[in-house]
Amino acid sequence: MTKIADHMIIPTTEQKGFSAEQKKYLAEMLVKLNIHLAVGGGQQADQEEPPQTFWGTQVEDLSKEERAKYETHVLDIWDDIVKHNDANKIAEGITQFMFRHYGIFNVEPNSPGYMCRLRIPSCKLRGDQLARLADVAADIGGGYAHVTTRGNFQIREIAPNRVLDLFAALYDMGLSCKGTGADSARNITASPTAGFDPVELIDLHKYGLDLSHRILNTRDMHGLPRKFNFSFDNSGSISCVADTNDVGFIAVKVLENDQNVEPGIYCRLMLGGITGHKDFARDTGFICKPEQTPEISMAILRVFLEHGDRTNRKKARFKYVLDEHGFDWVCKRIQEKLNSFGNGVELIPLAEKFDAPRPPVNRQGHIGVHPQSQPGLNYIGVALKLGYLSPEQMHGLAKIAQQYGQNDVRLTVWQNLLIPHVADENVAAACQAIEALGLGVSATSFAAGAVACTGRWGCKLANAYTKQDGTAIVEHLEARFELDQPINIHLTGCPNSCAQHYIGDLGFIGTAAPDGSEGYNIFIGGGTDTDRGLARFLCGPIAARDVCSLTEKIVGNYLATRKEREAFLAFSRRHDETQLQTILLAD
Repeated sequence: MTKIADHMIIPTTEQKGFSAEQKKYLAEMLVKLNIHLAVGGGQQADQEEPPQTFWGTQVEDLSKEERAKYETHVLDIWDDIVKHNDANKIAEGITQFMFRHYGIFNVEPNSPGYMCRLRIPSCKLRGDQLARLADVAADIGGGYAHVTTRGNFQIREIAPNRVLDLFAALYDMGLSCKGTGADSARNITASPTAGFDPVELIDLHKYGLDLSHRILNTRDMHGLPRKFNFSFDNSGSISCVADTNDVGFIAVKVLENDQNVEPGIYCRLMLGGITGHKDFARDTGFICKPEQTPEISMAILRVFLEHGDRTNRKKARFKYVLDEHGFDWVCKRIQEKLNSFGNGVELIPLAEKFDAPRPPVNRQGHIGVHPQSQPGLNYIGVALKLGYLSPEQMHGLAKIAQQYGQNDVRLTVWQNLLIPHVADENVAAACQAIEALGLGVSATSFAAGAVACTGRWGCKLANAYTKQDGTAIVEHLEARFELDQPINIHLTGCPNSCAQHYIGDLGFIGTAAPDGSEGYNIFIGGGTDTDRGLARFLCGPIAARDVCSLTEKIVGNYLATRKEREAFLAFSRRHDETQLQTILLAD
C-alpha cells in the first residue's frame, strides 16, 4: 500500500455500492482519525477534485483557527516550540494560538513573555509539588503565581527561551500544562473537600483524575471545536460551581421511586453551562452511576467533535450544539456513542423530583478551620488576596501540608487553597505558621467571596485592571462595613467572563468608561447551585476610579433598607431592576 502523506485530503467522490450517508460517514471517520487520505490516479485522475472536509465541514468554510488545526494537528507542533525556544522568540499570530494547546500564552505587551496555565485535575496536588512549583515560579517565572477560578495555577513572565525548562520541570514533578488553552478540555474541577467533607454524598475527585488522563492520552481530544469545561460536584459544603460548566456531574441521593431505579447515590448529568453567554448547565433528565462518568464524558466530547461549529468561533461552544439540536437529540447521540463503546453504559432517565434535597452550601466554607468527616481531623481554608502567592508563601504552605497534614493540598474555584487532614492538636500551630507567611485563616465577608481574573496588566483582552481594582474595592468596604451575610464580588476584564461576573452578588465586567479610561458595567444578584440565577444589569459604564465610592453607596443603601439580617442576594431578588437602581444608587 502506498504510504499516506501527512495533511492530504479526503475526497468525497461517488463510489458504487455506498449510499450518500454511508460515504459521508466513512469520509468523516477517516478525518476524525486525522488521516487526510489522497485517492488519485487511474480512472479518477481526470475527474474534478471533490470538496475537502475536516470533521464534516468543508475546508473552505473553516475559521482560520480550524484551518490551522486541519493543516497541522495541535499535538504535532513540538518542533516549532523547540525552534522558538532555541531562538528566544515568542510565538505570534496563528502560531501562538496553536502553542496555547500546550498551555503557554503570549500575553505581551501586557505582561512580558509567556503565561503558563497548569493542569491540576480535580484541583488536587501534593505539598511537595507545590514546593517545586514555587521554585518554577521563582526561577523560570516572574516570582509569583496565581490560583485561578478553575482551581489551578498560572505562572507568568516566562522568557521564550525557558519554555523547554518549564515543560521539563513540570514533567519531573508529575504535572502538565498541556490542554489548558485554546480548543481543549480545560482543567477539570471537583469539590475541593472531596473525600473529607462531612456532608458530601460521595467522593468524585478520582473520576475527574480518570477523565483527565483519558483526555490527555486521546489524540482526538486535542483540538476540539472550542474550549470545554467539566466539573464533579460532591454535593458537599463548598460549591465548585458545577452548573457553570459545559458538563456538570452533581452527586444526588435518589429516593424511593416508581421508575424502577434503585435508590442510592448517583450523578445527575447537567449540560450547557457557560455563564459568559448567559446560560447555566441544565438538567438533562438523566442520572448515571458515578463510576461511569469518565466514559460518559468521552462520549459527550465525541458528540461535540462531530457537531461543534468549526466556521464561527462565536458559536462554537457546546451550548450552541444544544441550542441547535436540543437536549433530547444531544442525549440520544451521547447514548449512541456509549453503545458504540460496547461497555454497557447507559444514561438512566429520572426526573429531579426523585432526588433528595442538597445539603446547604456554606458560602464561606473555603476559609477557616472546619471539621472533617474523619474524627479528630480538620481542613484549613487559607485566605489569599485574589489568588496571589509568592514563592516563599508556596514553600511555606507546602511545608505546613507536609508537617501537619498528609501532604495534600486542594485548590478552589474561589482562588484560594485548603490544607486538609490537620489533627485537632496541630490546628493552632498550623494556623500560626500560615499567618507567619502573611496569609490568613479568616477573611471578611467581602474578601472571602472576592474573585478576579488576571485583568489588563496581564491579559490582552481585558478592559480593566481587575485584580488591582478588586483589592481596592475589598479594602475600601472592609474599612467601612462589617457584614453578617456574605457578598460575593466578581470582577472580570472582558466578555469571556473568566471570573464569571454573572454569578456574583455584585459582578463587574470591564469596559471603556465614558471618558475612554478603564471602567466597568455593574451587575447584581447572581448565584449558583440552589441560588442559581444570572446577575442583572445595575449601572454603567462607571470609571474604575469611581467604583470604590459607588460600591460603598450600594452596600450602604442595602444595609439601610434591607429587612432584618436579609442577605444581599435575597434583597436583590426581592426587587426588580428599576427598584434596585432607585434604592441602591440613591445619594
